[in-house]
Amino acid sequence: MAQDSFDPIDASQNTQKGIFCWCSAENGERQEFYISDVRRLSAANNMEIGSLSGHFAQTMNARYGIHLAMNAQHCHMFRSAAAAQNARSIVMTEVKKKDLTIRNAGIF
Repeated sequence: MAQDSFDPIDASQNTQKGIFCWCSAENGERQEFYISDVRRLSAANNMEIGSLSGHFAQTMNARYGIHLAMNAQHCHMFRSAAAAQNARSIVMTEVKKKDLTIRNAGIF
């Protein structure tokens, strides 16, 4: 898959076509929450999102020395950047209420 198909986006890019996604996982043992930025995929299906979820888990495991399940569904798909950003904001608000430390996944 081309590298540019995973470019980070912002909410002002609603005119772009494709699927928008972000990935996250909670680590209750460490009281941490890992979350990526919203990214645009040129096309997506369940297999591709599953692969991206595994890649997210593998990267977070290596980066933070944790043990996220590689086969868990960590990524969430949306039809627009605005919907993805809104859902991400809602999750971030809930995470802050739980008083978890938020770790930005950055590029994974």
